[in-house]
Amino acid sequence: MPTMATARTRSGAGVLLLASLLAIAPLTAAAPASAADVRGTGMRFVASVPTQPAPPRRISLGDSEVQFTWPAAAGATGYRIRLATGGRVLLDQAWSATNVFIDGLTPETAYDFSIAAVNSSGTGAYSTPVRFTTPFDFVERQFGADRYATAARVSLRAYQAQGSASAFVADGTTFPDALSAAAAAGRAGAPVLLTPPTVLRDSPRKELTRLGADRAYISGGPGAISSDVQRQIATITTAGVTRLAGADRYATAAAVSTLWPSAATVYLASGRDFPDALAGAAAAGATDSPVLLARGATLPDETASALARLRPARIVVLGGSAVVSDDVAAQAAAATGVTTSVQRLAGIDRYTTAVAVSKATFPTPGVPAVYIASGVSFPDALAGAAAAGHRGGPVLLARQGGLSTAVLDEIRRLKPKRVILLGGPAVISDNAIAQLVPLAP
Repeated sequence: MPTMATARTRSGAGVLLLASLLAIAPLTAAAPASAADVRGTGMRFVASVPTQPAPPRRISLGDSEVQFTWPAAAGATGYRIRLATGGRVLLDQAWSATNVFIDGLTPETAYDFSIAAVNSSGTGAYSTPVRFTTPFDFVERQFGADRYATAARVSLRAYQAQGSASAFVADGTTFPDALSAAAAAGRAGAPVLLTPPTVLRDSPRKELTRLGADRAYISGGPGAISSDVQRQIATITTAGVTRLAGADRYATAAAVSTLWPSAATVYLASGRDFPDALAGAAAAGATDSPVLLARGATLPDETASALARLRPARIVVLGGSAVVSDDVAAQAAAATGVTTSVQRLAGIDRYTTAVAVSKATFPTPGVPAVYIASGVSFPDALAGAAAAGHRGGPVLLARQGGLSTAVLDEIRRLKPKRVILLGGPAVISDNAIAQLVPLAP
């Protein structure tokens, strides 16, 4: 399993060039500066192994990343960089630049970083290690250049140390398939990665490779994730790809629920909008429960059939009666074929509904993490629901300008170790960070 840290060069223009830990960074082909040819004699004098370089200089440090630089070593055509923690080497690879940006570190962890100079005669002694300890930030913002990179970033941060045996892949242009997958992913301890329907983006491709996932599950039919994308994913995983799909979003959610042979609890959400299901998917993943979808005033046949197979003793309805009607809730209970109670979790709006779900699912303070997603935009939150379910924390919702009093009060009650904002400042403003910092333990 590859380590989670990744190394990148950072140019003066701020461009990041990603280098896989398992790949070797290209070294320059130029001869060592001190090598000399004596032409006509058949002799060649080769430079000796480079001397031990001075320790590199740390120029930035965050809770999950660090940047180092060092002067060019005389007679060197390249370098080796080494990162270790607790006596275990995480990173040891060839490097061609004189600076490196290492990402994917664990907060509150001590690391040792060192470099060695390389030329055609070999590798010199490593520098004296520079020890640093990553800080712990109570509030962390997780986002990427787009929704696909954000999902990959959420996966990286949730599965830093152990990777994942499986991964779920869903269409990032719409929400229903990813929501049903999020509960299954949370249960399996697996991430949800997003991609457009017809092309596998670099960010999910690289994250699948880094995870070392044996199997991938695609949520949705070929119209959501094409057969060509499925074939590309299959080349990355060792045990192949399983597609969980139906004729529509309701049938796909039912297909995803087949990963459960039975379920004590089933969450029922509207398939027409995402906010209530976002919070519900995290709760479902944390409680080993599937999410099924209703069509407003009707219960789809596929949902009824899934309920009959799962035979839950409890159905949790997400949202008010205007979202999932009382009649649909009653139909759902009758479809199970067993004595089933119905619990409705709802508030006056999507924000207080998410708080109600949190209170019901996490009654005891001290959760590992709270994820905060936009209440008006779904893409950044799709992967967060799976990560929250995996880590055993809720998803709460925010407006772009910040957090409501109800959400802040719920965070105070939960006493989380950290709070994770999903998406950049354009999605949830920095005002939310200012509101959260005083809540740090």
